[in-house]
Amino acid sequence: MNTVTRRLSTLLLTGLALCAAGCQDTATPSGHAKPASSSSSTSPSSSPSPSSDPKPTGLGTVHQDRADSKDLDRTEGPITVKRGERFSIAMRQNISARADWSVAKPGPSAAVLRKVGESSYQTAREKELIGGGHTKYFTFEALKAGETRIVLANSFGTDKSAGGYSPDLPRTVTYRVTVR
Repeated sequence: MNTVTRRLSTLLLTGLALCAAGCQDTATPSGHAKPASSSSSTSPSSSPSPSSDPKPTGLGTVHQDRADSKDLDRTEGPITVKRGERFSIAMRQNISARADWSVAKPGPSAAVLRKVGESSYQTAREKELIGGGHTKYFTFEALKAGETRIVLANSFGTDKSAGGYSPDLPRTVTYRVTVR
């Protein structure tokens, strides 16, 4: 192996190690996200500067996905909300780790839930890392009493043309939602 190849290999391995160190799960033992005011890392340097990529607002109650699950297709919930309440589902997203989440079609019942939007948050530490991930928030508003489901699909786990398909990747996470 020549010197250039060795140096490139060392740089690649260092980058992967840094990414792995910065891509830790931020869920509490109950599976819910830490409050919006807390940083997703314990390092003081991980809080974002005020002018750069502020944490999304208007998320309502945040339900953090169990990122440690190896189930290919799984169901979570129920998430129970009141009519008019806003809530979000937070998914760890990292294209370099083959995690690219989106709401699958058909979406949740339009009579029960309205999708408000999607937003993301990346800590300052994640911004520093090559291939660092971020948290993607899928935000919904409860319209009227009823039950529905939200299916989130990982394009790398479901789409064989995505370039990184692996039959071992999580494919879907279904959230059962009850509006009272």
